[in-house]
Amino acid sequence: MKDKTIHIIGAGPAGLAAAINLAKAGYEAIVHEKHDDVGNRFDGDFQGIENWSSKEDALSFLKKIGIQINFICAPYRTGHFYGPNLKQVEIKASRPLFYLIERGVGTGSFDQGLKQQALAAGVQFIWNDNVQKLPSEKTIVGTGPKAADVIAKGILFKTSHPNAYYGFLDDRIAPKGYAYLLINEGKATFATCMFENFRDSDHYFEGALKMMQKTVNIDIQEPVPFGGFGNFFLPASKHKNDKALYVGESAGFQDALWGFGIRYALLSGYLAARSILNGEDYEKLTRRYILPSQKASLANRLVFDRFGNWGHQRMLNHMSRSDDALGILQGYYQLSLSRRLLFRIAKRWYHTRLIDKQCMHKNCNCIWCRCGKEDDTRKAELEKMMIA
Repeated sequence: MKDKTIHIIGAGPAGLAAAINLAKAGYEAIVHEKHDDVGNRFDGDFQGIENWSSKEDALSFLKKIGIQINFICAPYRTGHFYGPNLKQVEIKASRPLFYLIERGVGTGSFDQGLKQQALAAGVQFIWNDNVQKLPSEKTIVGTGPKAADVIAKGILFKTSHPNAYYGFLDDRIAPKGYAYLLINEGKATFATCMFENFRDSDHYFEGALKMMQKTVNIDIQEPVPFGGFGNFFLPASKHKNDKALYVGESAGFQDALWGFGIRYALLSGYLAARSILNGEDYEKLTRRYILPSQKASLANRLVFDRFGNWGHQRMLNHMSRSDDALGILQGYYQLSLSRRLLFRIAKRWYHTRLIDKQCMHKNCNCIWCRCGKEDDTRKAELEKMMIA
C-alpha cells in the first residue's frame, strides 16, 4: 500500500483534517507529532471558528469537509463591544457570528475531538516525533506558525458570569489589534491581541485588563496566564518541492486582520487531501478557495491600521446600527475592485516576520530551511515573554 501512504507532519487542525479525509478514502494516513498528544500548544483557552467571511454557515462547512461535532462548539450571536470612548455597542447577527471552541488537551476540546475522529477513521499517530526531513512518500506539512505576526497575551479564569462575548478596540490596549473576553459555562478567556510593540505586551495587557474590569461586571477566580501567536504571509502555499503540500499556518493561511485562522486551517487540510484523492492541483485549489479571502483580509488590515481609533469607533457605530452585522462583515471579505487596489498597496506595506518560509530551495527536503533547534529556541523565548 506504499503508493497510498501519506505522511502528515503536525497534528494541528489542518493536518488532522487532511488525515481524516484521506483515511476515510482508504489511504494509509500517518501523522507525525512532535508532542505526546494533540493540543499541547494550548492551555484550554477559548477560540472561535469564524462565521462572517462566507455565506455558508460554519456547521455546514464542517460537515462538507468531513468533520463531525464531537467537541464544544457553542454558537455566539449577539455581543457587546467597546471602542476608545468606552461606550457599549451591541452587535447583532442573523446567525452565529462565530462558534466558540476550546483548545488544548482537555475533554471536549477541539483538538481532542479531531484526534478521536482521526483514530476512528484509521489514522496512525507517531508521537514525540520531531521530523526534520521529508519522507520519501507524498507529505502534508502542517507544523503551525513559525513566526509571530500577531501575539495574544491573556488569562484564563473561572467566573459566575453567564455565557457572553465582549470585544475591545483601542490601540492604547491592543496596538493595531483588539482585546476579547469569551465566557462559556463558568470559564473565561481574556486576552489582548497585538500586531506590533510585542516587547511591551505586559503594559498593554495590564491596560486591557483594567479596561475590561471597568466596563464588564465580572468576577475573576483562579486566573492563569496564557499566550499565543500567529503567522501570516503571501503568497501562502507557494513551494518548490512537489513532494510536500503545506497547510494551515505553515503555509501562511491566516486572517491578516482578526487572526481567526481555524477555518483556513481546516479548509487547507481538506483541499490538500482532495488534491491527492482527485489529482487536482493544490495551488489552484487554494488560489480559488482561500486566497481571495486572504487578500481581502490584508486590504482590511491596511484600512484598519491607517484610521486607528477613529476608524475603530466609526466601524463599531456602523455595525451597531444594523440588525445584521454579518452582512457588513461579509462585505468586507468580498474582493471588490477597491479591495483589489488596496491589496496591491497592502502587500507592499506588510511583510511577515518570518525570514525563511517553508523550504523554497530546489531539491531541498528540509521541513524548514533552518530546521530545528534555532527555530524551536525562538518559539520558546517568545512563549516565555507572552506568558510571563
